[in-house]
Amino acid sequence: MTSKGLTASGVEATLRLRLRCHYREDHSGGTCGDIGNTNGRKGKMSFKTTTAACFAAALTFGLGSSAVASDYPTRTINWVIPFGAGGGSDRLSRMFAAEAEHHFGGASLNVENHPGAGAVTGWMHVLDQPADGYTVFNATPTPIITLLSEEDAPVDPSEIDILGYLAAFASVLVVREDEFPDWDSFVAALNERPITIGGTNALLLGAANAIDQAGAEAIYVPYGSTGESVTDFLGGHIDVAAVTESTALTIVPENGIALMNTSSIALPDDVNEALGNPPMVTDLGYSGLAFPRWVGMHPDTPEEIKARFAEMFEAAATDPEVQAVFEAAGEPIIFLDREAAAADYEAMVNTMRNAIGLLQ
Repeated sequence: MTSKGLTASGVEATLRLRLRCHYREDHSGGTCGDIGNTNGRKGKMSFKTTTAACFAAALTFGLGSSAVASDYPTRTINWVIPFGAGGGSDRLSRMFAAEAEHHFGGASLNVENHPGAGAVTGWMHVLDQPADGYTVFNATPTPIITLLSEEDAPVDPSEIDILGYLAAFASVLVVREDEFPDWDSFVAALNERPITIGGTNALLLGAANAIDQAGAEAIYVPYGSTGESVTDFLGGHIDVAAVTESTALTIVPENGIALMNTSSIALPDDVNEALGNPPMVTDLGYSGLAFPRWVGMHPDTPEEIKARFAEMFEAAATDPEVQAVFEAAGEPIIFLDREAAAADYEAMVNTMRNAIGLLQ
């Protein structure tokens, strides 16, 4: 059957909705199965009727997707972050909304905080919203690590369409110079005695990935915030702190040295110099992990809308005036377009999937 105006994304949405309807019938008592139930009883419709109802709803959506995309956006875009107010992601998102809003066709960007469950609550919220392009998800590797750590995760990291990277941060290992003056001495110590490394899970994963490739092991101590791990490092309670480059600048050189950049992203020249030009993990022939601040949408969003948003997002992220504001705040924009970001995201998830066991 063919229908004028039914796009490829409409067909895809149709199939996904149909599968989702049957999944919910089997697992939650039947949200789709209750559609059209007029006999006063709560019960499931037949497979044929349920399929028809789901297909009709998706078909209607598909028929109008091109027309909707041509006008998009016409109202506020909700910019969801899975962290609480006042943190780094919240600050950067609000900065972006304030400085780049004019690139989004007259629509305003409304930052929403949906913290909880290791940053998975925000992801679930996005998937529960209409797939219409008016809910954007801006996250970091944190929810991915949470999902990969759970045996029965509610979401798979593939359940998002990546539309670009806004920024990225590195995982820098900071040590006391008198204990570990260089990487070789550090690896030697790892093979001689227990070494404790503290940081948030994302930053620890970068450290674990590098140390594993060096053929060594360490004791990883997860913290709820980087500030807590830095306090314990300065107090001598842990041997190493895994921190972002901006946090490393507050420690080096007075209270430690930057031993290694364990990420796959090079530091800005001025930052690298201020940290004493630490080696990158890739200099040793190892693979590094990227820690992006990625932006995505519900996977069922029509392709035309996703493409339009990606264009606006790229225009905003590459605007010299917007970049200057981020640079002045010490958080330079490190932009990747939709295609490059999607490929990097997939590689990052695969690497994390293999490395996550190192922290357990």
